[in-house]
Amino acid sequence: MKKIYIILPVIALLSAACQSATNNLALTPSSNNNSSTTAVTAQKFSDSPDYQNAFLISGDTLSQTAQQALTGFQISRQMQMNGSIKINLKATETGYQDKQYTLDPGQQLYFVDKTLGDDQASEGNVRDDYGIVVDSQGFIVSNEQ
Repeated sequence: MKKIYIILPVIALLSAACQSATNNLALTPSSNNNSSTTAVTAQKFSDSPDYQNAFLISGDTLSQTAQQALTGFQISRQMQMNGSIKINLKATETGYQDKQYTLDPGQQLYFVDKTLGDDQASEGNVRDDYGIVVDSQGFIVSNEQ
């Protein structure tokens, strides 16, 4: 009978420890860089406040509004040996800085211009123009803002 009294508290302690460890694992964000694994803090680009002012610039062609958003920059693309694409935005107007992005396969680059059209005569706010990289599942990978 004494053996049962000793074993029961040990089993209860082990069970509680295992439950605690399981709960902690479920709340820990993933640190895996695999784009198919989404961390707890990941945000869908379509849910971002920047989505409505963003224009795809990593595609083969640029829409007319994407071209307008890129006023002040000259875009160039270079395919890398590893399959990634390097996109350079060369500043053509004062106030802007050159920007460079490297996209892994499946990623897309959007250019945000919160005040589209303010670039035509003179830029009212150079900080409203920036890039956002989005993975193949639609989650934001990097936001330069």
